[in-house]
Amino acid sequence: MPERYYGFLHENEGELNLLSDCKDIEDPSNYNEAMSDIDSQKWLRAMKSEMDSMYTNQVWTLVDPPPGIVPIGNKWIFKRKIGSDGKVETYKARLVAKGYK
Repeated sequence: MPERYYGFLHENEGELNLLSDCKDIEDPSNYNEAMSDIDSQKWLRAMKSEMDSMYTNQVWTLVDPPPGIVPIGNKWIFKRKIGSDGKVETYKARLVAKGYK
């Protein structure tokens, strides 16, 4: 990704344009956007990988909440990892707690 930020150091103008195009791609900000994205199948695989990892690492234990207690919510964070060649290398999905609520 350094080329993207230091693209002005490249002498080839065509390469500069190629590298600057990847920054225009917006990552989905929620589940609905990810599922309506052209890469929805890749986002689903990333989400499955995250859930499998949490299950394997025994991140949580599922319990019933005590009466009157509202559990903390969660949300998905989606991120495309861009390689040094300006192409998407990996699709990452992370399930995070809404700690601000």
